[in-house]
Amino acid sequence: MTAGTKADVVVVGAGAAGLAAAKRLVEAGLNTVVLEGRDRIGGRILTVRDPLLPGPVELGAEFIHGSAEEVVEIVRNERLAACDVNGERWRADRGALTPFDTADFWARIRRVMRYLDARRTPDQSFLDFLETKPGGRSLARERTLAREFVEGFHAADPARLSERSLANGGVPEDDAERRQGRVLDGYDRVPAALAAPLGESVRLSRTVQRIEWEPRQVAVHHRASSTDDRGAPTESIVARAAVITVPLGVLQQTSGPAAIAFEPHVTGARRAAGQLAMGAVVRVALAFSEPFWDSRTVRRKSGTRSLAQLSFLHSTDAEIPVWWTASPLRSPLLIGWAGGPKAERLRGIAHGEIEDRAIRAIARQFGIPRAKVQSLLVRCWYHDWNSDPFTLGAYSYALVGGRFAAGRLARPIEHTLFFAGEAADTEGRTGTVHGAIGTGYRVADTILRLTSPSRQG
Repeated sequence: MTAGTKADVVVVGAGAAGLAAAKRLVEAGLNTVVLEGRDRIGGRILTVRDPLLPGPVELGAEFIHGSAEEVVEIVRNERLAACDVNGERWRADRGALTPFDTADFWARIRRVMRYLDARRTPDQSFLDFLETKPGGRSLARERTLAREFVEGFHAADPARLSERSLANGGVPEDDAERRQGRVLDGYDRVPAALAAPLGESVRLSRTVQRIEWEPRQVAVHHRASSTDDRGAPTESIVARAAVITVPLGVLQQTSGPAAIAFEPHVTGARRAAGQLAMGAVVRVALAFSEPFWDSRTVRRKSGTRSLAQLSFLHSTDAEIPVWWTASPLRSPLLIGWAGGPKAERLRGIAHGEIEDRAIRAIARQFGIPRAKVQSLLVRCWYHDWNSDPFTLGAYSYALVGGRFAAGRLARPIEHTLFFAGEAADTEGRTGTVHGAIGTGYRVADTILRLTSPSRQG
């Protein structure tokens, strides 16, 4: 085993899972080092602030989904301002705007989803499931809604997504789990709170290249991430265990700037990761000089009703079908969202082209001239998560045959290598911040049990 700096545990990745694990380990007295390839903490939480807006702009994770106990606990302990999103939902269809009946929407989704079978053998894709026409001709529209939901909410390709996994918690069951909230102070306050006890234990701009391991010992080799430091020497940290929390897309890589080599190979973990996929998402934030959706022009499209309380706008737009506001904040900000195949078709498009397509999508859905939308635009923010080398996608979902892959990925290897992150959540919380935090806590608790004097004696 290569010599290097000593630690008890090395955590790879300073996203929500890595910070949660490190926080619990440090507070228990273990010498813990966190290595992060980016020049910031937070992973897929990316908050920006602009003095022109009354609140933050989220370019990554934004909502508190459902009960989210792990996030709510941090919000409460840190006395952060948070609230539920209770505004109005609308639907756009060829420039006409109509109120969106949320209760009716979920009822129609359930009429299709009730035919999902968590025990179907062999497993099949969600698309194959839909092509059997569950519910018959009368549910044709409901099947379209179900597909739109799966592509958007799960950021999944229906042709690859496992029916069995979707049947096992893929749809929020009640109002409590459909509840959405946001941290008004900015979601980045959550990873900041997790990182607060860590101090200099977090080392930024350090890319892990290779992990050598044997039972109860690891050597984690890392180097500077900056392009200016490519000639910098590789450094090593030797520890009792390593916690790997990089996103699934990175874990699946065997080559590339953020790929990690394991010596010896971790065949079981790689196989489990191969039964999962990283969903694609495009989200773009646009700030306007005024909230035009409450203008007289738009009211003519909505039967004279005001959209001042707009929270979400849904459509079947071919490029960016969903938009939401900063509700309950009154802010001239719109966030556009496309998931699954629609996002894949936009993969790799430059910032300027994304901005143009977003403007065109808004014009189509609100039924107003593109030039008018363009004239009101003040600023546009966009982060390409699909091409980001430290992410390579949005969040995970199970492929056909992969319903239990997250559980297999979560299994420790020789009590030495531990995998955490939303892709390794076994409680149906993949794709969420609270799911990622929960896996970090779980791994830390396992390591603490293994290193306690009672277990060692």
